[in-house]
Amino acid sequence: MKTMLKRKVSLVMVVMMVLGMLTGCGMKPDDAKAYVQATLDASYKAEFGEYAKITDSTEEEAQKLFDDNINKTINSLGFDALGATEETMDKYRELLKEISSKAKYTVGDVKEADGGFEVEVTAEPMEIFSGMQDELVAKMQEKATKSDEQLSEDKINQLAIDLVHELLTEKLAKVTYGEPKTITVHVTKNSDGVWNITESDLQTVDTSLFTI
Repeated sequence: MKTMLKRKVSLVMVVMMVLGMLTGCGMKPDDAKAYVQATLDASYKAEFGEYAKITDSTEEEAQKLFDDNINKTINSLGFDALGATEETMDKYRELLKEISSKAKYTVGDVKEADGGFEVEVTAEPMEIFSGMQDELVAKMQEKATKSDEQLSEDKINQLAIDLVHELLTEKLAKVTYGEPKTITVHVTKNSDGVWNITESDLQTVDTSLFTI
């Protein structure tokens, strides 16, 4: 039971866009900054227009990538293995999109370095997950105490899934943010001459925005 609850609480965002930027040699600092801004806006705010234009892709392709990333995050929670209905999974998809849309970041200074660019991104960690474990356990115990029936494992699983959604929804309505953290995001050109943001930097931004 304790392991299951920990898995429910570990709702980590993995919403990162990875289409290549098809720009030639004439990349300038302002271009690199715009690329980082567009990538983050597409990844978290589902704003695809600028991203599609910069990466020479379509908004439909960016939307599909966004949706695939959302689904990947939902599937990683393991709710389906615990018997969650498709309706429940859809509720979590929508909640995850709403959580993602409230990510707070600022794209700042940019400088040239090692044939590429370093772009400063300031991330404000969302504190929506703070205290989730203890609150979930308390609510589970409260529900179990009030129940007149012996809860089966399936019902306990469904109760935990429903309560996590309820808690996250409540926290999102009054979400707070922690101390800002500045991350250096590198925009580099690969061997094919395609500009990309270093994936590890995107992961660092992601984990900085959503602190578990």
